[in-house]
Amino acid sequence: MKTTFTQKQKFLMMFILLLGSFLTTLAETLLNNALPAIMSEMRVTQLSAQWLSTGYFLVAGITMPTAAYFTNRVNLKPLFVSIMSIFLLGLIISATANSFLVLLIGRMVQAISVGISMPLVQNVLTLIFPVEKRGFILGIAGVVISLGPAVGPTLSGVIVDHYSWRMLFIFLIPVAVLALLLGNFFIKNITPTKPDKLDVPSVLMSTVGFGSLLYGFSNIGVSTNFNSMVLVTIVLGLVIVGFFVYRQLHIEHPLLELRVFLAPSFRKVIVLASLAAISLMGPELIVPLYNQNIRGLDATTSGLTLLIGALLMAVISLISGKLYDLFGIKKLAYYGFGLAIMASIPMLWFNQTTSPIWIAIVYAIRISSLTLVYMPISVLGLNALPQKYVVYGSTIIVTIQQLATSLGTALLVAITAWGSKFGLRHGLVGKAADTVGYKWAFIVTLVITILCLIVSFKVKNRTKVEI
Repeated sequence: MKTTFTQKQKFLMMFILLLGSFLTTLAETLLNNALPAIMSEMRVTQLSAQWLSTGYFLVAGITMPTAAYFTNRVNLKPLFVSIMSIFLLGLIISATANSFLVLLIGRMVQAISVGISMPLVQNVLTLIFPVEKRGFILGIAGVVISLGPAVGPTLSGVIVDHYSWRMLFIFLIPVAVLALLLGNFFIKNITPTKPDKLDVPSVLMSTVGFGSLLYGFSNIGVSTNFNSMVLVTIVLGLVIVGFFVYRQLHIEHPLLELRVFLAPSFRKVIVLASLAAISLMGPELIVPLYNQNIRGLDATTSGLTLLIGALLMAVISLISGKLYDLFGIKKLAYYGFGLAIMASIPMLWFNQTTSPIWIAIVYAIRISSLTLVYMPISVLGLNALPQKYVVYGSTIIVTIQQLATSLGTALLVAITAWGSKFGLRHGLVGKAADTVGYKWAFIVTLVITILCLIVSFKVKNRTKVEI
């Protein structure tokens, strides 16, 4: 890091980077409450419309492994400006789309930007701030990574109930332009670059491998069928990912430096981070669906039930890193996962008459408790790596969390449908049968949260370089 940059300049650049990342992560869940309106206007089925969300996660997930290369190879300023330009282009395409295909293309273009920006923020922050400040700084970054998707459904609910779904993209355009201009004037090339090679076969393997896995599991979530085609797609994805891993360990310039897994603490953190991502993000999709399909709430009210939780997430993300610096991960994990488990239990009794206020309170306690430990988990893993591996470790953590979120939400949607069918077979009808499906999804969410607590027993309270 160059010493010519002051603390004020670094924090200004951090603000701009977080603004850009917030926009791209916000877009992940921004269409959750808008799919019915899009289906009606574009005359497409739910199977097709679902890809506006599933495809977004798909492209973001397969783009993330290239983030380490771009961070190493491209100066920070042109990289940020390029990311925001791509995102802005995607917004314009989506806002002016005259067909579903064009709208889908716009979403895919937006997803390219989030696939690079999410790892970039953590990569840059871990490079320009010392180890003793990482907890606090990455806690701030947690606001971006967690709050963006959290407020998406709330914001979209309000907008869709009063305006066209196109406003979801239109209102982001001026903010994206502002971030682009700020980046062009104030972002400095504060991170070092080095000669690096982009291994094209690795890019293709990661694209096809992870893409096949996400496509297969997403189709389970959408169609609830585990047919031969889905099975072949998943097996193909696993095989190609296996070849991808083998190649990364046997070439001089890997796309992802998988030797980070030689650190025992990093391996445990990856397991914990994956489970925590599913536990955190899964209900962000399931609860809005329950609100509208079972409770019959409109999009605005459904979104508002998530607002308290989203605001608490912002506050707790800011202090979670500082708490980690003071106490380590153990106390945060015990209190965070413990409270989340307690808040998950009442969700098993959510039904057609549950009070929206009670839904909001339970959801807020649960999601804020998980936020207490979500970002510190990453700090624990990164501190187990030498500086030269931190960029790769950060990229791997957010990539696997993204993939886990995609696969986990697909699983929860499938379980909801299977539970509903179970209710129908046992004499229930309509919402009564559907309520069974959501109860099943909430049970699985509870189990995953319990697993988070169990795994947290196995990690160290603090880590130091292990390889």
